[in-house]
Amino acid sequence: MRNRFVFLALLMLFILPGFVYADLGPKPTVDIDIYYNGNKVPDIIFNAMMLVCQKGNVGYEGIQRQIPQLNISEYDPANDCYWRPAFLAWGGDCKDSKCHFGYSPPSEFRLAVYIPSLDRVFITNEISRKNFNSNYKAELRSDGSAEISETTPFVKKDAVSLFIRALIITLIIELLVAFIYLSIARLPKKILLGVLIANLISLPIVWFIFPVMGIIWLVIVLSELFAVVFEAYFVHYINKEIITLKKSFVLSIMINITSLVVGGFVLLVMSIF
Repeated sequence: MRNRFVFLALLMLFILPGFVYADLGPKPTVDIDIYYNGNKVPDIIFNAMMLVCQKGNVGYEGIQRQIPQLNISEYDPANDCYWRPAFLAWGGDCKDSKCHFGYSPPSEFRLAVYIPSLDRVFITNEISRKNFNSNYKAELRSDGSAEISETTPFVKKDAVSLFIRALIITLIIELLVAFIYLSIARLPKKILLGVLIANLISLPIVWFIFPVMGIIWLVIVLSELFAVVFEAYFVHYINKEIITLKKSFVLSIMINITSLVVGGFVLLVMSIF
């Protein structure tokens, strides 16, 4: 039974990355405001692509974009690489002078913008992405040049709002699951205070520290492991007389898996509606 439980926990960790919002935080995002000669883009709907500098043809063969004009492969002699579409930067279907990218945008990129009414592609200068949720402004000019600059605010209101919602959902779910487990195991309910404090410490770290690593799968794995291990040790440390480390780990795994699945689904539904 124990081996089955551990296997189920690991399986759920790796097959449910789409629900990773409440406990692991959101995926990186890039939002870009596009201007043409100081005004909004003349087309309501247009397209863009984040470009990354690649050495050789590794991982590029066979990757084609729906917009032929954005199948770019531009050689950069200074860096001895080719600027090509970033494979894992999802998005680029732009509307009302705004473009959005997500999942795994590159840390160094150029932006290629295709305006259908002008039948022209604009490629900006290279710029870095240092924030988990980033904002930029791209200025396109009639002479064919383009320049991109960062406009990310020090604290993004939407990120803070999403974190607060995730915190509330996580606390409700994990405290409820912990209460049920403690009741079944006949353990003192004052352990719930440790669960509460552990979450108040671990969740901000998971949301705002781990994403700095930038590598999605590494963020998911390490942040979830951190949450489980930290909360297990913390709850045991302040309740040594009434709960063993083994039971504390069982408790931590249960509440984190439930938060991962149920909390992520609830937050995902809230973000849609």
